[in-house]
Amino acid sequence: MIKSMTGFGRHRAAENGYDVLCEVKSVNSRYLDTTVKTGRSYVALEERIKQFAANRFSRGKLDIYVGIDKTAGENAGITPDEAFIDRYVKQLRDVKKRWKLSGRVSVSDIAARGESFCFKHEDEDMELVWASVLPVLEKAFDSFAAMREREGEKLAEDLLGHLSALEAMRESIARRAPAAVAENNEKMKARIKELLEGADYDESRLLTECAVFADKADISEELARLGSHFSQFRIIIGENAPVGRKLDFLVQEMNREVNTIGSKANDGEIAKLVIEAKSTVEKIREQIQNVE
Repeated sequence: MIKSMTGFGRHRAAENGYDVLCEVKSVNSRYLDTTVKTGRSYVALEERIKQFAANRFSRGKLDIYVGIDKTAGENAGITPDEAFIDRYVKQLRDVKKRWKLSGRVSVSDIAARGESFCFKHEDEDMELVWASVLPVLEKAFDSFAAMREREGEKLAEDLLGHLSALEAMRESIARRAPAAVAENNEKMKARIKELLEGADYDESRLLTECAVFADKADISEELARLGSHFSQFRIIIGENAPVGRKLDFLVQEMNREVNTIGSKANDGEIAKLVIEAKSTVEKIREQIQNVE
């Protein structure tokens, strides 16, 4: 069953002394376009996360956030940023003096500013960090994939509804086509006889020209190919694999056949059906842009 390129997944868990949060969301994209954000200390993991995503998805613009906090603090050190504190205290005193304010600069004033302290960790084992991140990543992506599948089911239902409408239009055109060709032939013969009234002409040659015109206006091949495209569409939409590009190509071919039918069939009733069919093909094309 087809999958949507729109989805969201989230999971959080504590693993090996790390509190890990993973969020992933995606929107339409012609190709796979992945952006990963982690803390500065864990930038080295971003390529692994991108590769993990590439192994599971083939299309979509993915935004992945992975937050990693160390819950075990024995390797963490907190030191004051003396340069920042000096500047901050001086600025507070200058403000107090200039505007003649009361009060004193306290420790709580300094502690309220996160920039007052530096948090330092000893070198971490990235393999251990990755081992902590991977299970959380997997569960977030499972949730993300499940949402894409649910959205895909809705897309499939909508696409098949449009396809059924197209099949009905094709049948109506096929029923009308023989009568349209016959009517056009009679109109053409009557018009030619009117123009040649009183003149000598070859009746057999006239019939031959009408037959040639009828052959040029024949849309049976286009209708047959259109029916084949419809059958192929139903097969592809049921495949358990990324099919967005296949469907996009197939819809282009559908549109080509509908346009040819419209240009060949010189008939008002068929022209109305062709306009309706082109509108429906366009609706399918728009929906397919969100199929993985």
